[in-house]
Amino acid sequence: MNRRLRSIVTLALLAAALVALVLLFRQRQAVPQPGPASGKLVVRFLDVGQGDSELIALPDGETILIDSGDSGSPTVDLLRKFGVTEIALIIATHPHSDHIGEMRDVMRAFKVREFWDSGFNHPTKTYGDMLQEIKDEGIKFATPKRGDMRTFGDVLLEVLNPGDQPPDENPNNASIVVRLSFGEKRFLFTGDAEKYEASAKPSAWEQMLETERDKLHVDLLKAAHHGSSNGTTRDVLDAVRPSIVTISCAAGNDYHHPHPKVMRMLEQDRDRIKLYRTDLEGTITAVCDGHEIEMSSDKQLAGDRLYLTGDEVAGTVASDGRSQGPRQNARSGRRSR
Repeated sequence: MNRRLRSIVTLALLAAALVALVLLFRQRQAVPQPGPASGKLVVRFLDVGQGDSELIALPDGETILIDSGDSGSPTVDLLRKFGVTEIALIIATHPHSDHIGEMRDVMRAFKVREFWDSGFNHPTKTYGDMLQEIKDEGIKFATPKRGDMRTFGDVLLEVLNPGDQPPDENPNNASIVVRLSFGEKRFLFTGDAEKYEASAKPSAWEQMLETERDKLHVDLLKAAHHGSSNGTTRDVLDAVRPSIVTISCAAGNDYHHPHPKVMRMLEQDRDRIKLYRTDLEGTITAVCDGHEIEMSSDKQLAGDRLYLTGDEVAGTVASDGRSQGPRQNARSGRRSR
């Protein structure tokens, strides 16, 4: 090969390498890069009034949303406030409007990659509109069952309900119940799962107490059904053995949540269970590093008021319950081990 030909080949190889580098650089630029992981799990029990909504920021930067509150809830604004731009997974625990009422607006406001639904067919416009929006947005859709699980980096999500056995006619018992594990700590999100005896079919809690008892022991329990007597029973508390319980409801709600029986049980266990309530304390935040859970809330509250029943709050909240302004990290010193 003469010198001129060698020069031409060398220049061609250099040009090809340059083109490859440019293409590789453009390809890398086109792939969104995740933000730096904090190494902590952050769970927010959003103050959406009489309803449920939990926002989970995973250590790898991804986001999970469980329920959305009722129509008109400030869910979208709260998600923006807490920096949400994309949601990896939405879980609609069951089709009651106080859990899915804002789902359509959430899906329109944020890119959602995957959606889990209980699969309970509920003949309401709210539920139908939600399913149509999932279809219109082309979101991956699933109806998980007991035993299904998913990992998000170091976080494990396990489905404890519903099972293969069809639930009764009550949508609450079709609630998707998930256990989230991170490091040494466990969280249980329960939707409106109920426990009662007078039914031809076992309720959600009865099924879980029979088949999933070894997985029910967790550190933080989101009380089922807004603190109702059929959502939190002595059997449930004894099986779950939480050190933290959160209740999501609205002050002075028409359903009288939380129930006196539940409040008395939690008051009896106040030495081993720390109680938090959105109706009295606003949005509740749990920050977990895998070894400890640090709790905080928007509002400061005298400890004894935490055990007021729904009716008692309705009678006193206007005079002394919600007049205090927001306070960040109100309980930053309370930890669960």
